[in-house]
Amino acid sequence: MITQRRLQHLLALVEHAHFGRAASALDISQPALTKSIQALESELGVMLIDRKHGTVGPTVFGELVIRRSKRMLTEEDELRRELALLAGLETGSLKLALGPYPSVTSGYAAIARLLARHPKVGVAVHVVGWREVASRVLARTVDLGIAEVGDLENDGQFATERLTPHRGRFFCRPGHPLLDGKPVTPQRLLAYPWIGTRLPLRVAGGLPRPLGAAGTIDSSNGDFVPAVEIDVPMQLGTLLAGSDALTVATLALMEPELRSGDVVVVPMTIPSLHAGYGFIYLKDRSLAPAALAYMAEVRTMEARFVKREAALAAEFGLI
Repeated sequence: MITQRRLQHLLALVEHAHFGRAASALDISQPALTKSIQALESELGVMLIDRKHGTVGPTVFGELVIRRSKRMLTEEDELRRELALLAGLETGSLKLALGPYPSVTSGYAAIARLLARHPKVGVAVHVVGWREVASRVLARTVDLGIAEVGDLENDGQFATERLTPHRGRFFCRPGHPLLDGKPVTPQRLLAYPWIGTRLPLRVAGGLPRPLGAAGTIDSSNGDFVPAVEIDVPMQLGTLLAGSDALTVATLALMEPELRSGDVVVVPMTIPSLHAGYGFIYLKDRSLAPAALAYMAEVRTMEARFVKREAALAAEFGLI
């Protein structure tokens, strides 16, 4: 009989290319593994493993079975996951991929709130470039992502939900040349290096050309790549100190540095940049109760972030 166990034995044997090592990894005896492979070959009527010349590798039949087996085992895992969700299972694991910006605005804070309410939920979170978030969702290595959604809203594979956009402002060190009282034009901004994460095409397309010292355009996808590209928008005040670089962030993220006087907002009236991130998940994959609970916590934290941003704008006279 073609069983999941026998298929797993075949995959392990091909992976380790040795009966002894594969048996050890499977925690079974070598004779038991040999018997399992022979039974599978007998059931299928073909040789799956080439045992010639002291090596162990798949035959052409074995390669076909391995390809199909991986899909079958993945589908079985998905079926068990769906059944568990249907039964109302709320424990287990929640796998997340967060873009750089949402990780520091609401992503991590929402995880803390989720764990306070559901301490039995195991969470694995990865902060990656916003393009990588969608790739991980598509590969089903994560349940949910939060990142830029502009390029995905018309992609039938994904379901997306935009969160409230945040206004990005330019920050610099005290005494920066842009604080000379003259109008700050886009061209003047581009004369200095920018520090931050890469910006999507929807933003990059609106930047005047040439880009000057600010950064470059990635020819493969149209992203704007800052002169100083960072993984996560943290320690921005430290990076700005002693240089003429600029960074784009929100008031809430820069509040400590603003209050300490380590950074100032660049005075400008030209259109500002806005973050356009949101939830990303697969349309054909049900969300676990833990994922739904996490999304609710993120919405709560995002609402608080927006209120804080408005309060800071009023306090610093930036409305």
